[in-house]
Amino acid sequence: MSTISHSFITGNKKEGVFKAVEKALKLANYKEYIKGPKVFVKVNLMSHQVVPGVCTSPWVVEAIVSKLKSDGFNIVVGDADVATIKQLEKAAKNWGILDICKKYGAKFVNLSKQETIDVEIKNGKVLKKVHIPKILREVNSIITVPVLKTHNITLLTCALKHQWSCIPNFRHQYHTLTAHVIPEINKAVNVDFVLTDASICLEGNGPRTGIPKIVNSIFASDDLVAMDKAMCDFIGLDYKKVPYVENAEKIGLGTIRYKFVGDKVNKQKFIMPVLEEHPIVYAEMKLRNIPIISHLIFKTPLFKIPAWIASRYNTVWYHNTRGKQYVAQILKNPLYREEFIDLIRWQKK
Repeated sequence: MSTISHSFITGNKKEGVFKAVEKALKLANYKEYIKGPKVFVKVNLMSHQVVPGVCTSPWVVEAIVSKLKSDGFNIVVGDADVATIKQLEKAAKNWGILDICKKYGAKFVNLSKQETIDVEIKNGKVLKKVHIPKILREVNSIITVPVLKTHNITLLTCALKHQWSCIPNFRHQYHTLTAHVIPEINKAVNVDFVLTDASICLEGNGPRTGIPKIVNSIFASDDLVAMDKAMCDFIGLDYKKVPYVENAEKIGLGTIRYKFVGDKVNKQKFIMPVLEEHPIVYAEMKLRNIPIISHLIFKTPLFKIPAWIASRYNTVWYHNTRGKQYVAQILKNPLYREEFIDLIRWQKK
């Protein structure tokens, strides 16, 4: 049975987030699993537009980078571009991550621009080998810092799914095979520890166009499988509907048996995604099941057309019809207004 620590964020100040992160790390005995001197911190920066809950909280990122720095580690922070748009550098700037890295002497990298190496996956059902950024093998340890979100294809995105962008160049080709590909990617990447950002989560049709949900929690563990099983239970989702969790256990990545330590965990009821309500992703999944059309649209230069449509849907339609409204609601909370108000103002300039 694996241990998952839980710490509740209290108060209306930045220090409350820092204390919650440090408490979760301590309760999960993170120093037993993180070896130095070089640590990679995998964050979520899938959108350059600041809508709380879509990307990893800047304060959560700063809290963990600050802790690693004080404990004597050399830190690299990074993520990758998504398939439809090259957003990462702008996202890192808009979400304040570049400033955090500068403040603590951490290096920031775009995994999409890194040299890759081949990693064989023994007994892989879909992937026999995978190209991963070389830097992930050059560091001594990896901490993944996902946001807890629902997902319109996989239903859940958290600890295991967060490594999806560690294969930055072709991952969108496997949207119909996530049940096995996600565990196999994790087998190749070999993450040491997970800290789940559940300060502001995303429910509904995530991971990009969902509804922000204030939860005020931080979870931590050395077991990514246990974390995902626990998060399914936490949000009211049957983990059997997220097959990559059970498949990850089957190939030895962790266990679905867990216990919580720390603050009391009060289960939430998340709005579940409905694929049919997201026209772009719904159309994609239908087209991927037609071999000839799937090849033409997704494996030739024609992919630029649906990629452009998807990026416009996310950054223009969703952001202007819903995203801005969600931001306004979050800014009514004193704690998160303090965290995000300057980022929102900067983004508007």
